[in-house]
Amino acid sequence: MPALSLIKAHGSRNDIFVVDGAPHDHFATADELTRGVGLLCDRRRGLGGDGVYFVADHGDGTARAWFFNPDGSEALLCGNGMRCAGRVLLDRHQAESVVVHQGPYSFTVRDQGRTPHGVRQVSVELPAVDFAPAEPIVAEAGANGAYVDRLLPAFHASRHVTAVAVPNSHLITLIDSYDEAELIETGRRVAGSPDVFPIGANLSFVLPLAQDEVFVHTYERGAGLTPSCGSGVAASRAVLSRLGLVEPERPVTVRNPGGVARSLLQPVGDLWQPVLEGNATLVYATELDPAVLLGDGPVEFSGEVNMAEIGAFSELSRENLKVLSEAGIKPTEI
Repeated sequence: MPALSLIKAHGSRNDIFVVDGAPHDHFATADELTRGVGLLCDRRRGLGGDGVYFVADHGDGTARAWFFNPDGSEALLCGNGMRCAGRVLLDRHQAESVVVHQGPYSFTVRDQGRTPHGVRQVSVELPAVDFAPAEPIVAEAGANGAYVDRLLPAFHASRHVTAVAVPNSHLITLIDSYDEAELIETGRRVAGSPDVFPIGANLSFVLPLAQDEVFVHTYERGAGLTPSCGSGVAASRAVLSRLGLVEPERPVTVRNPGGVARSLLQPVGDLWQPVLEGNATLVYATELDPAVLLGDGPVEFSGEVNMAEIGAFSELSRENLKVLSEAGIKPTEI
């Protein structure tokens, strides 16, 4: 098998490995792939990350991608990870936009310049949101499959919830004050209630901060609290418009513990297509022998760290956390 060339990057502190080539280019079997991804993402024995995007570059501004969670399971989408994969392709081809195909979906990633801090920004056009998915997120959604702004005692005694697929399944709740323990408890309740939430779901609490600005924190199924969830940002933004609080095409600033993003909804026929814009920061590049990832570790890093991009994002992050602190929000360091 050829050497595994990878770039570590992050979108709002979701750190993702972008690997050049398809999964089968580096691993002969599904078991080897699971083991390799698991060790690479392991924060004690491997290099440590929140997932791996394999990207087969077609050389014409398009690519095919596959995303794997840290446990080696495949996922339909990682919104923040797609920002990272897209950034790598944009740089490689010196392009203003690229198209990345994953599963049945196509994602257009566009260059959005840099912030005043020097942080590189990209935008990703995600699949249209679905408030009535074929597989209901809430078991008692009813004949049309929708579950919007309703009280569900099995979810929470007093919080209303809206279900939406982007295409990952999400539960979104608007709050008037942030309680991290409450978010964790509710997220665990969702995870422990497959009779109520048959396909599982990520849970986001959404706290309005100012006009066109909100705080979103997500409890992800199988992962717990995360610094940021790209599809959670898109789902939260869609619910704001579904509830009539913000016009769809109006950009909303979304602050997570991990960073700052913007999101709006583009009309596509009768549907809304979310656009997610935020940082795509390159941390380092290296090469590994795939056979190393089939061992027990530790995996040793050898490569050049991108201190300029890391430093620029640190400035942006400090500014974001200051805004959250002044709003009385002090999330646990993740």
